[in-house]
Amino acid sequence: MNPSTQTKVSASQMQTFQPANQPLGSESKIEARQLLTLIVCCLAISVIVIDFTIVINALPSIQATFSGVSVKDLEWITSLYGLIFGSFLLTWGKLGDEFGRKRILMAGIAIFVVGSIIDGLSANLSQMLVGRSIQGFGGAMASPSTLSILSTTFTGKARSVAFGMWGAVAGAAGIIGPLMGGYFTTYVTWRWSFLINVPLGAITLVVALYAIKETRFRDPKYSTDFLGVTLVTLGLASLLFGFIEAQTYGWLTPHQTFTLGSFSWPLSTISLPATCFIAGAFLMAGFTLAELRRAKVGKVPLFDFSLLKYRAFRYGLFTVGIVAVGEFATIFIYSIYFQVGRGLSAINSALNLAPFAIAMFIFSPIAGRLSNKYGARRVVTTGMVLETIALFTLFLVTGDSTPFYYFYPIFLLFGAGFGLSLPQLTNTVLASVPFQKAGVASAANNTIRQISAAFGVAVLGAIMVAQISSVGQADLSVTNLPLAMKDSIGTLLTSGLTGGVAPALPPGISPVTLGTIHSVITDAITQGVRWAVLTAGIFVSFGALSSLLIPNPKASVIKETKAPAMARSLRASQIALVAQFVVIEILLFGLSSEYSANPFMQDWFSQNAWPIGDLLANYVAPLLGIAIGFAGLTLQNLLKRRAGARKAVETIVPIAETT
Repeated sequence: MNPSTQTKVSASQMQTFQPANQPLGSESKIEARQLLTLIVCCLAISVIVIDFTIVINALPSIQATFSGVSVKDLEWITSLYGLIFGSFLLTWGKLGDEFGRKRILMAGIAIFVVGSIIDGLSANLSQMLVGRSIQGFGGAMASPSTLSILSTTFTGKARSVAFGMWGAVAGAAGIIGPLMGGYFTTYVTWRWSFLINVPLGAITLVVALYAIKETRFRDPKYSTDFLGVTLVTLGLASLLFGFIEAQTYGWLTPHQTFTLGSFSWPLSTISLPATCFIAGAFLMAGFTLAELRRAKVGKVPLFDFSLLKYRAFRYGLFTVGIVAVGEFATIFIYSIYFQVGRGLSAINSALNLAPFAIAMFIFSPIAGRLSNKYGARRVVTTGMVLETIALFTLFLVTGDSTPFYYFYPIFLLFGAGFGLSLPQLTNTVLASVPFQKAGVASAANNTIRQISAAFGVAVLGAIMVAQISSVGQADLSVTNLPLAMKDSIGTLLTSGLTGGVAPALPPGISPVTLGTIHSVITDAITQGVRWAVLTAGIFVSFGALSSLLIPNPKASVIKETKAPAMARSLRASQIALVAQFVVIEILLFGLSSEYSANPFMQDWFSQNAWPIGDLLANYVAPLLGIAIGFAGLTLQNLLKRRAGARKAVETIVPIAETT
């Protein structure tokens, strides 16, 4: 057989093993235009992620700015965004397929910026919730477009690399967001936590206009499912209201009167949250029946239940739903713990949470390579096991006076597990469905994750608030505080710290009394956080178990001569790795510079973590990081040369399962 014949046979084999869910002729490489597309998708998702993470550290300052705001109200700032985001993802995922993913992406970013302006200029909580709703609507337009654009642009190993980079940028945004939010809140104003989205969104729109090639999949059977959108939005809103407000108005029987204009509840012996639970269940059941009937009569449903025949899609969504309840809410509750419970500023709270985002940033692209070698399920399960260990460890070590440096390795472990599991779980869900339905599939994945995250904040927040109330009341009962002061502090605890801690303390009290009150409140918040994170660990552990149901993609190994395209792909991944390393080094040098100029950080590290303080003061930590980075790059180069000595390259092509 001559060389030309061998080449023809190889090409024929490649078409034979081409997955059914990818268009023929696609190759596992990254070209210049694909790289620009990846950049703009990463910019878009970074705007959304930065907004979420930036807000978390600003929440206690927002509570102090607006009168009468409790921890429960802070849950609405995050959960309402997630609710609107999740409710409209399915619709906009399909509309993006229909009318053009680029067009919908750009419109979503523009609307997101408008909502950010409203939030940044808001005068009260109601205005802020309006802005958050608009942000959620715009984010619902933009987010599924980023994933569907990547899913239809990249194939094979390049797809894993692209999703890994998407996850890495989300991790980098997770690093930048809390630090930016902490800086703005501490040194400028929390309002810039929202207004910063204006220039970021403008840059994203300019790059998207010139970089992305429009793609669409027109379905003649499609029409907007207004009934489905209405049912799912009202159903989820009812359930979310029940979880957040049950602590105030009662889980089953009324505890307090709810008023809205001339309307008031209770109307009966059942509480409003319990009624919302029942109404939400009926509405979601109606949504399911309406979607099944819509598909039966030949119309395109909002959620295509037929996609559940793909095993990876089915169990992947189930796992996403379980895990997201515990993953995202953990950062929310520890921001409350660090700032309200331990008295840290927003910037120092962000520094304590930064190890989570750094580890996620590092491990997300690594997950793509591990997935190619070992299969996505093993990587996802491993990541969730690491998250479970981290969350249970947080439950054990969190205390009233736990040294803050105890949390660093735990959040590193948590972030590593998050980085391993999140992008590859997304890749598993999308890779198992036909590429024509990539928008709907990515929207379904994001819908489940965002709604579960919103409910996670509501559920874990309810547990935290309930524990704050019960533990605080128990601690108050054994103190020698005056009865009137006990009643005042007790009301503060049962209301979810409405108005913050400081305004509730009367002026002129003695240091001993102040210490007693501080001890009661700190212990109540600490125990609330501990039991909330324990619940998060239970959810994530169940997710680790359910991930075992996801099929590990079967692989067919094809011998093929190494092509220049594969070499370019390897170079692109190396450039990405170096870029990540450079960002981490910049962060380390920035922390060292901040340490040298910030007396508070110097005092804190000298009391709690003096070895780290010495490293930062002498710039040893960044230099050590550089040395480790060069060692890693050298090792990678040696491995590359070893791989290049082989005559064949193993190309792993997943085959979707439908059972």
